[in-house]
Amino acid sequence: MSPLPLTGISSWNSIYISGCCAFIQATQFSIFFSSMWPYLLKLKPDVRQDSFGVVVSAYSFAQCIGSPFFGYWSNKIGQVRIPLIFGYLIMAAGNITYLSLQFLPSYHLQMMMLARFIAGAGTGNMSLLRAYVSTASTSTDRSRALACVSGGIAVGTMIGPGMQLLFTPLGEKGVDFVLNLNIYTAPALFSLGLNIVGLVFVKFWFVEHTVIQVEASKIDGEVETKLPDPNIVALMVCILTRFTQIFVQTSIETLGSAYSMMMFGFEKEQAVSVNAGVHMAAGTIAALFYVFFILFNPKKFIRVRSFCALSLFFMLLMFIATYSYPFLGEKVHLSSNASDADCNREKYQWCDSLTTTPVWVYYSGYVLVFGIANSFLNISLTTLYSKVVGPRPQGTHQGFFQMSGSIGRLIAPLLMSWLLCCIRTQNPMDHQNERCYSHAVFMVHIPQEHDSIREKSVITKDHN
Repeated sequence: MSPLPLTGISSWNSIYISGCCAFIQATQFSIFFSSMWPYLLKLKPDVRQDSFGVVVSAYSFAQCIGSPFFGYWSNKIGQVRIPLIFGYLIMAAGNITYLSLQFLPSYHLQMMMLARFIAGAGTGNMSLLRAYVSTASTSTDRSRALACVSGGIAVGTMIGPGMQLLFTPLGEKGVDFVLNLNIYTAPALFSLGLNIVGLVFVKFWFVEHTVIQVEASKIDGEVETKLPDPNIVALMVCILTRFTQIFVQTSIETLGSAYSMMMFGFEKEQAVSVNAGVHMAAGTIAALFYVFFILFNPKKFIRVRSFCALSLFFMLLMFIATYSYPFLGEKVHLSSNASDADCNREKYQWCDSLTTTPVWVYYSGYVLVFGIANSFLNISLTTLYSKVVGPRPQGTHQGFFQMSGSIGRLIAPLLMSWLLCCIRTQNPMDHQNERCYSHAVFMVHIPQEHDSIREKSVITKDHN
């Protein structure tokens, strides 16, 4: 008769550091959202929005490739530390490439695409943070532990564009110091600094403790370990929901600056500042939410499936409220005098029939949905997926979970930019409404782990 395994304790120091690393990675990615399109317009004035969609997608395409690779590599060597370090070095190379754009006389579109591709390949290691936290925490602590990483990613994604406000005073001309630092190039240098901070965290402070979950069931007076295979249907619903979440979020991020310039008549610098401020507001709300969850751990009040469905329905409501209805609002202004503001009839044939959306409805909806609903969805969905996978090493599974989000981030810029250029702005909302509704319905019926299984934890190995 085998003795019951001892119950381990969660490795909170390394979990908190994982949350910091997640914040760093998400911030160095999202800080470019507000300024990348105006910067590309400055470098290549005749560029179309659909070409910019390819640039944004390059990052996610590389992440799609990198996520399973890093997950497999981590499982193969039995640790996450070395792949994390390698990923940070790749990210740094991508940001250096982005900084070099100002020195190139041509091929700006292609080089920006290459820079984002390299950076995206490095962030493929982000899935390792969720995988590590899932196996470094006990079953009772898992929601709270995953909230650290999910919160870091979500807050970094939301606050990153807001940090663009730090560089707004530089303006387009900027200052010359070895290289020209302006409102468009400073984010790359800032991201490079974040990469260095992340390397220091992982190299000197991250001590890896692997807590392997062991499931025990007592049969005929004897204890035997048994771990059933994950439910494939549940895994697929979680993965498709993650795809939907990131698809919706990326659609807004990709079209944000162009949409505000077209719909609300913002000039380039104003679009950067306003969108950065809105991201900062949503990120602040999300940060407060995650701090509350981590400190007070209201797990018993959270029904993960219900909150996943509710979050998707709130996203659906935002798109319904901000839809450009032809019978409401005034017609958008047409651009003149070579201005980038307003709707350019030469690029978009449907400008004459496009009606405006109230600016306060759009931005208040954005803050509420991506500050609150998206935060609930991050915690609920990652917790649910971790439970469905079960108490086993999760590097590969989390890699595919990350890849599903990367595919959403890959497809969204291409599809939404094409719809914007070739059809009109209402159509992207239609596609997002359908996805939010269908996955909310499926989420209500997702199966979880067998309730009869009890989890135990044993700390088995350290990596220094």
